[in-house]
Amino acid sequence: ITQIVLEKLQGYITNYRTQKVKQDLEFTEKVFSEARESYYKAQRAYAAFEDANKNIISASYRTEQERLKNEMTLTFNVYNTLAQKLEQDKLRVQEQTPVYTIIQPATVPLKASSPKKPLILIGFVFLAIFGGVGYLFIKDLFKPKEETEVLEVE
Repeated sequence: ITQIVLEKLQGYITNYRTQKVKQDLEFTEKVFSEARESYYKAQRAYAAFEDANKNIISASYRTEQERLKNEMTLTFNVYNTLAQKLEQDKLRVQEQTPVYTIIQPATVPLKASSPKKPLILIGFVFLAIFGGVGYLFIKDLFKPKEETEVLEVE
């Protein structure tokens, strides 16, 4: 039973401490995959433009080529930055995850440490004696006084 409680407590504490970091990691993974797709799309567009316009030296070609190359570079920079952030978030999850060490395992005691039954018994015996003596003294105080007859001596 101790092991079950220990595992549940460890799970709860781990989830509590790493919940925000895991949410950040999931969001970063989502944005990273979107940035990767955007980068691959820009790469394909640039490659398709290059393949379609081989050996063309016009200014509009160079302008479009430069625009596509800049777009591809920009998406690569975003992709690269998100890849670094993703790795940082993975490290943060690892850092925030607590490590548990059992210093002394739980053991069943050989003898009961409390309650000490003989001490309790002696206490109640003294309490009963003092209660009985107190009752005898107090009983006379609250007893109604009987009328005393006055005898006349002649």
